[in-house]
Amino acid sequence: MDKTAHSLFLSGGFSMLRMKLRFCLVLALAFFFSSPASAIEKFRQPDLISFAAGYKDFNKDEPRREAADFRLEYRWGVSLLPQITSYFKSWDPYVQFHPFVGGEVTTVGQLYGLGGLAMDILIGNHGIITWSEGVGLFYGGDAFPMGSFVEFRSQVEVGWRFTNEMRLTAAISHISNAKITNRNPGAEIVSVYFHMPTSFLCGKK
Repeated sequence: MDKTAHSLFLSGGFSMLRMKLRFCLVLALAFFFSSPASAIEKFRQPDLISFAAGYKDFNKDEPRREAADFRLEYRWGVSLLPQITSYFKSWDPYVQFHPFVGGEVTTVGQLYGLGGLAMDILIGNHGIITWSEGVGLFYGGDAFPMGSFVEFRSQVEVGWRFTNEMRLTAAISHISNAKITNRNPGAEIVSVYFHMPTSFLCGKK
């Protein structure tokens, strides 16, 4: 097998793997929305409204790429793994998976709406690392073309959980179309998130 064929083989294999992961994500979301309310409440963290501001394509000095990036997200507090089997209940103090939806806008006219899963790794009483994967619809605005109206986002956050359950995190994310089209420049964004329990907005404690 020559180098070109080998590269194409690897590219196709990784693309297929990513698509399978997205399919599993969709199934997990469907399972969440069909779960009995009593089972969901048992392992619940607070639902969160998340605000973020960031710098898109901070690592690229090219026209129509660098921009300010603003986000609004909703993260459900339900822990998904214990819905599969009670075995995962013992994981809850350390690792939890949560669904989320969100929207994103940049100062070069880009719009992005997505949904996905976030994995919280809880460190002690206050530390947190959150890895998330999402997929959604993308409008390019006046920015450098991203190659597709379907884009995937991978993100890692590191931050602090306060005693009132608010969170402050720093994040780095990558958005791309996973090579579903020939054009796939991708984008990297650094952000700062502020997460607020919905109970604060509703006036409940």
